Amino acid sequence: MKRRALLAAVGSSTVALSGCLVGVDPLNYGDSETPEPCTVDRTDPVEPSSEMEPRELPERPEELNDETVESYLRAYESAYRQHLILSEDTTAYGHSESFESVREVEGGYRVEMRTNFYYEEDTDRGKVHADSPYFRVRYLITDDRLLRAVGEGHDAEPTLEDAETMECW
Repeated sequence: MKRRALLAAVGSSTVALSGCLVGVDPLNYGDSETPEPCTVDRTDPVEPSSEMEPRELPERPEELNDETVESYLRAYESAYRQHLILSEDTTAYGHSESFESVREVEGGYRVEMRTNFYYEEDTDRGKVHADSPYFRVRYLITDDRLLRAVGEGHDAEPTLEDAETMECW
């Protein structure tokens, strides 16, 4: 067999098999796919013994549209981030976000946002104020789950293939 013919045959069989090797594609999540049973990956917030209480994670909106999804994820991301940094010494917390895209996809909504936060803590050396860098966050909200992926490095591009399941409904 000639070299070019062999490479073409191997390349086409690799492409054909690659779809079989990958599970549910969260970027194209829909009715045609059979998702795995939903299991929440996130950790619950610490119950600090301070004046600052953990924010409640919001309830999923009854109806999904651009406006309700954006409002829900604004509140969700703020509460979730607070849960990650909250300690018994935390005295203040603030959060901001900007939405890069909110779009309807088959089976739900895909959202891309940039977010950052600040917090203050009392330490033995006095009050400390800390500002986070901006993080890129991607969400996929479907009828039965909420997926979240975050890029923790500067200008990191998170992918939903590595997303954690935040909620199951």
